[in-house]
Amino acid sequence: MPRYLPEVQHRPGADRRLELAARRARLMAAGRTLERLTTGPIAVPRAELEIDLDIENAEDDRVYLWGFLVTDTASGERYYRHFSAFTDLDDDAEIRLAVEAMAWLQGMAEGPRTVRVYHYSAYEVTRLARLAERSGDAVLARAREFAGDHFVDLFSTVREHWFGTHGLGLKVVAHEGPGFSWRDDDPGGLNSQAWFDEAVHADDEEEREASRSRVLEYNEDDVRATAALRDWLASA
Repeated sequence: MPRYLPEVQHRPGADRRLELAARRARLMAAGRTLERLTTGPIAVPRAELEIDLDIENAEDDRVYLWGFLVTDTASGERYYRHFSAFTDLDDDAEIRLAVEAMAWLQGMAEGPRTVRVYHYSAYEVTRLARLAERSGDAVLARAREFAGDHFVDLFSTVREHWFGTHGLGLKVVAHEGPGFSWRDDDPGGLNSQAWFDEAVHADDEEEREASRSRVLEYNEDDVRATAALRDWLASA
């Protein structure tokens, strides 16, 4: 280390990279994948109506699925709701689907109950902003404002409080933290793009239906994983 540092001191963040590498090596040697960086309770904004959000996009980068897990914290009721289009989308169709999903979401927020919408990373917010700017649609513009007041990025919370030897992706943290397991043996965003392609273009109808079900189950598990992670963080 004393000989290495002078050689890399000109590179920005050399000390930080060495620190992270040493921490990763120590945890891996101990057989651990997550380490808490802070102490004390972790602040996770809660609400009377809690909604977890995850979107899926095709290989052409169009969003074809908006998935939500709705939890009424007063009654304990919880259900999955999705807006999807298993077809090749053009600009107009992608925007129509987003408008339908966001109109529903804003309708859910009407009334006296407090509402929070949870997601993992800034991806959902970024895509919503891009669609709002591209379309000029009033529903999406309002949804963008709504996101600024009601959306909660759990990845930012995780990154502040935890270090992961294999990164801090949702699949890693939700499994290692609250112990969540996906139903699919090989869950992943890139895999879901292949499933979507099969759901749209496979020659056999049974194969198309099986792929549609696989995508929806995967998306539902993503939002259920986000909910499990939220509860785990709040209890840490």
